[in-house]
Order: sequence, then structure tokens, then C-alpha cells
Amino acid sequence: MEAAKEIKKLSKSYPGKMALNEISFSVKKGSVHGFLGPNGAGKSTTMKILSGLIPPSEGDFKVNGKVGFLPEHPPLYSNMSVRDYLVFVQSIYSTEGSKKIDAVESVIQKTGLTQVSERLIGNLSKGYQQRVGIAQALVHSPEIIILDEPTVGLDPVSINEIRELIKELKNDHTILFSSHQLHDVELLCSDITLINQGKIVVSGPLDKIINGLKTRLVIQAKVEKFSDIEKEKMINKFKLESLDVKESSDNKEYLLEIRAKAPEKLKKELAKYLASDEIGLLEFAEVKIALEDLFKQMIQ
Repeated sequence: MEAAKEIKKLSKSYPGKMALNEISFSVKKGSVHGFLGPNGAGKSTTMKILSGLIPPSEGDFKVNGKVGFLPEHPPLYSNMSVRDYLVFVQSIYSTEGSKKIDAVESVIQKTGLTQVSERLIGNLSKGYQQRVGIAQALVHSPEIIILDEPTVGLDPVSINEIRELIKELKNDHTILFSSHQLHDVELLCSDITLINQGKIVVSGPLDKIINGLKTRLVIQAKVEKFSDIEKEKMINKFKLESLDVKESSDNKEYLLEIRAKAPEKLKKELAKYLASDEIGLLEFAEVKIALEDLFKQMIQ
């Protein structure tokens, strides 16, 4: 698939600090690409370079199309109305009056700002101000949108509204966005890049990365019979990391939590073993490991 952005060995250094160290990744055209990493990892620096706000120290990048940028702190003018502000931003890109007004009206509708278009930006809620920030990134009809922490500091309702807006925008734009909300990533992204200490840890399709990270298997099972002898036998036989056993209050069943560093086939082997007459399997389920825990494994 054609790349909307190609970043090759990009570096950025400041006196006494290397913010980016030869990072390389690509953003597919038409994708929603999540850019993740802890504070200070280099996310905002990368986005500012890709938006043309600051130059790289070394390396190269290619952007196929116009870019719209929402920084972490949107450059809003609180004493202007929403409409006047967007007309002002649009005038920076175009001097064609009729097209300028049409573009502003289209963006106001697309970002759900129609009801507040005549209100002063300073009187809007944080969620609506964030919508205005996204609108200013869209007003010149860019092919690519860069969103730096678009849901930071928002209440749960506003976060959900911004998520829904991003889902709508992905139909017409390539989107690169950074976020600390890993739930955003799971809901919205087809691809991700994880950065830590100025270096790329992993980059590619989200589903392939998650599957590649699942090096640990966590199983919760309920059985009829179990003993300390059986516990030791299972740990040794399957080379388990741990096996926790809890007896039910009525002493009629046992709850097992099994952890193993093993391939997918072990799950079937465990289920078959526990289903024997000597144990008696009642329930068996794999526990989904949180995306946050998977990523923590990679940056430790």
C-alpha cells in the first residue's frame, strides 16, 4: 500500500540531549496510525518535524500530500468566535473568498461545531475547544492529519465524542495521532509505532504486533478435584511459570490460574489434561492480557 509518510533515520538533538535517534517508520495512506510511547519518548518532537514546525538535525522524511496539525496545546484565540477563527486560519492558506467560506462551513459541519459556530472560543468547554483545534487542522483540506494527544485532559464523554469524530475523519484522511489512552489505540488504529527514549521499538499492523507480543498464556479454569501433588506434576510437565489454586467455600471445586510462557498449542494441551477423569474440568478460559501490559513488556 502507498505510504502517506516515509520517515528515514530521522534524528533531533538539543544541547546535551538526543531527542530522536535515527527513527524510521512509514504511515500507510488511508490508515489510522497510533504513535505511542511514555512521556519524553520523542512523540511530540517527531510530530513537530513532520508538520514542518521544527527542522530535523539529520535524516529525511517524505509526506505525500498536504498536512493538518493539531498540537497538544491548540493555538486557539479565546476572544474570537469559532467561525471567525476558522476563516482566519483558512485565509493563511487561501485567498479565494468563495472557496474559503465553503471550506469553513464544511469543516464546521464535519466537526460538529454548527451549534457553537458564533460563540467565543474562550467560552466553550474543553471538548468543544478540542473540536475547534481539529477543525483548524482540517480547514485547508489536508490529505494527512497529525493529532498530538487529541483526548488529553478531556472528560469521558468528550473523549468518546473525539473518538467518534476520528472514526468519521478516517474515511477521508490519513491520520497519525499520539495518545496515552491505549483504549483509543485499540478502538481506532490499524497500525502503530511505539517509541521509547528517542528510538523506535516496534512499528507495523496492530494485530500482528499484538499477536507477536503474546508470549505469555494466562488461563483461568474451574475443576472438580485438585491436590498439591497434582499442582507440582502440572508445573513440571508443562513448565508453567505459576499455578495458583483456590478452593471454593463449599469445598466442591477448585479455581486455577495458570501462567505459562509458551506457544498457542499449550492451551489445547492444558484443556485436554484438565478434562481427565482424575481432575474434571468445569470451566476453561484464556485471560486477555491488557494492551498496556503488553507494551510495558517492550519498554522495560
